[in-house]
Amino acid sequence: MIPNRVFFIWFGNKLPLATGLAILSTKQVQKPEETILYIESQENEMCGEGYDLIKNEAGITLKKIDDSIFADLGDKGICSHLYKLLKKPVSKTNLLRYALLYKQGGVYLDTDIITVKPWNDLLQYKGFCGLEPVAFPQKLYASKNPLLYLLAWIRFLWRLLCVYLPHGEQIFRPTEKFFSLCANGAILGSELKNEFFEKAFAAINEMDEKEQLKHYRLGTHIMQKATGNKSSEIMEMFPPAYFYPVGPDISVHLFRDGSAKRLDKILLPQTRIIHWYNSVEKKYLHQQLNLKWIEEHPTSAFAKLAQNIINQG
Repeated sequence: MIPNRVFFIWFGNKLPLATGLAILSTKQVQKPEETILYIESQENEMCGEGYDLIKNEAGITLKKIDDSIFADLGDKGICSHLYKLLKKPVSKTNLLRYALLYKQGGVYLDTDIITVKPWNDLLQYKGFCGLEPVAFPQKLYASKNPLLYLLAWIRFLWRLLCVYLPHGEQIFRPTEKFFSLCANGAILGSELKNEFFEKAFAAINEMDEKEQLKHYRLGTHIMQKATGNKSSEIMEMFPPAYFYPVGPDISVHLFRDGSAKRLDKILLPQTRIIHWYNSVEKKYLHQQLNLKWIEEHPTSAFAKLAQNIINQG
């Protein structure tokens, strides 16, 4: 049984609006027994539009990241060692989420999410995560078959076309079945001392150090390797509709003007959490989401979701 406890992680003292929305929406909808934001800075140093959203909310606790998180993992000290070597917050977060879930149990959430429906029914499992439609799965990199690479590029270019087509998320959805469904740890639930993380620690130890320090290796690649992208007794895998109703790049349609009226089609009956991929900020929006952006794009699906959260706060 997974505890109704939620973890978020943030590096830096300025909490953006989107992170505040992620935390506040989860508290409003799921009503966890504990909502914990692990931070690199001291609490009295925190600022930003996101922090303003949550700073007076009861039930949200900020905790400082420290070395004790990596103690007694049974991982031969690899997580603590790599954490000190890694520079990028996204890579450090991979290790933190594994350690926190293994030692405490609960649900880890990335900060580029919005919770739209409770997931109490998922807490019955020993662990759970979601599958997302991927053009270039981890196993492809071990292949020397040029046909597989060609097919991957065709998938990638088709997805890119759907990014720019009007109502592209609806055009793309029937073609998701041609993409590889791969595990993603952006939404990751686990009971205390789940054997899954022991497998993950073992897989990390098997890598040479150059591999360990590469982008994605400790995140999606480990998730795909440890799960085989299939459900097991220790980790239930849910289809994209649960957490990734709009996959990589396609999620940009949440931010298109006029998309609010299609929100009931973008979200599916099974959708508990919508992961919107913060890469769209730089790739397509070319700015960080903030209150001004929401005011300027009131007919976007994201603005509609955000306003609902803010109005309930």
